[in-house]
Amino acid sequence: MLMKVKTAYGWVEGVKSNAGFALFRGVPYAKPPVGELRWKAPEKPDKWEWVRKCDRYGDACRQFDRWGLATDDVTDDSDHPYIMIENYPYPPKMSEDCLYLNIYTPAESENDRLPVMMYIHGGGLQQWYGSDYEYCGDNFCRQGCILVSITYRLNIFGYFTHPELAKENEHGSSGNYGLLDQIRALKWIHENIRAFGGDPDNITVFGQSAGGRSALALAVSPLSHDLVRHVSIQSAGGIGSVMMDGTREKQEKMGVEIMQNLSCHSIAEMRRLDWQILRDENDRLGFFNGFGMYADGYVLPEDIDKMVVKGDIRNADIIIGCTVDEGANDRKPPFGSNTCAQARAFGKVIHKLGHKAVYEYVFDRPQPGDDAGTPHSCDNRYQFGTLDGSWRPYTEEDWILSEVMQKYWANFAATGNPNGDGLSSWLPYDENELSMKLAAEGCEMVDYNDLSSGKLKKLEDEIIENIKKQIQ
Repeated sequence: MLMKVKTAYGWVEGVKSNAGFALFRGVPYAKPPVGELRWKAPEKPDKWEWVRKCDRYGDACRQFDRWGLATDDVTDDSDHPYIMIENYPYPPKMSEDCLYLNIYTPAESENDRLPVMMYIHGGGLQQWYGSDYEYCGDNFCRQGCILVSITYRLNIFGYFTHPELAKENEHGSSGNYGLLDQIRALKWIHENIRAFGGDPDNITVFGQSAGGRSALALAVSPLSHDLVRHVSIQSAGGIGSVMMDGTREKQEKMGVEIMQNLSCHSIAEMRRLDWQILRDENDRLGFFNGFGMYADGYVLPEDIDKMVVKGDIRNADIIIGCTVDEGANDRKPPFGSNTCAQARAFGKVIHKLGHKAVYEYVFDRPQPGDDAGTPHSCDNRYQFGTLDGSWRPYTEEDWILSEVMQKYWANFAATGNPNGDGLSSWLPYDENELSMKLAAEGCEMVDYNDLSSGKLKKLEDEIIENIKKQIQ
């Protein structure tokens, strides 16, 4: 077991994970983005001469304090008591000094060359963190993969946009710092993961919700797509997504207004402000109206949807999908968006481009314990095998489905194809437009257009045509 590893920046010493694998918590992949580095592209971390004990997770990015002051009585999104898991502190500590990653590795030698999976957490680019137990890497280690979870800058700290920032930048861009963090983490992995027993030429980027949109951004950005071999986009749509990227005009206007609201006259003054002032000002924007990704002309040369339709996307192996209640049936999806139609539109475009196969899925398992159905994010715990972190009365069927999903994604990370021994055949997305139904009663290929009153094909065609018109 690799418990002590030499990186390009110094020695790191890990601890044993809950399942007994080597776990390196809180490894810095960039300098702390504080002071003069606030709202700048991440820089390589400083080197150290000692053996760095990696036994503590890095802090979450500053964000809305959803946990409040009663930290001994926290609840989850369904208002049930949060299940505390050993070695996963909750709530997390928060700081602007948040650019850290965690490495779970089952490797016995640095020569093992195992597939590597980098996970990007969701949260609308506004909240959450990479070291939540929900994203524990132990079960992917059991499948022979190295799991790397990252924390990156969010909200006003990660995506603040202002004309003065663009002027000081050599590329004439500002914002997208959280996306640049993800690219820096990816480069750190490519540079160092061999020492942890990983294959730097076989990296899968995957994420859910805003993490899924980020994974797609990494597949189109010229700064990163050559580092990505496989991509999994989960509950983030595809094209025509509700997570539409902002525009430069809109984001710079917000940035100017915020500077005025805070009575600052320069970015230098803004960089000297206390983090709490910035966070509180950001919170006034509201969750769905805050700073996010946009086509800045550098990190993202154009709007992501336009780049995909034009074929400006890495020809990578791709998984894309959603939960059944995000638009794959007649139940109204969240946010007034049809994530299934957006994913199908993406699959159709990629197929017509003649790129590598896209594997589409729909997670179709109503959650036990209440009438929530199959909501956004409920599939995370199945994918990572962390069902024990929830209050829900999961059954043996749920655990079996969870293991099946881990096998599909581990196979995909290893080869770019999710299929393997003992698994139902997952066919690539083509003109038949079939998706893999991930369900407790069994997994099979299904055309969800038939289960949604035939509306999906109409919606996906409208999405594609609308984007083509924007390009013209």
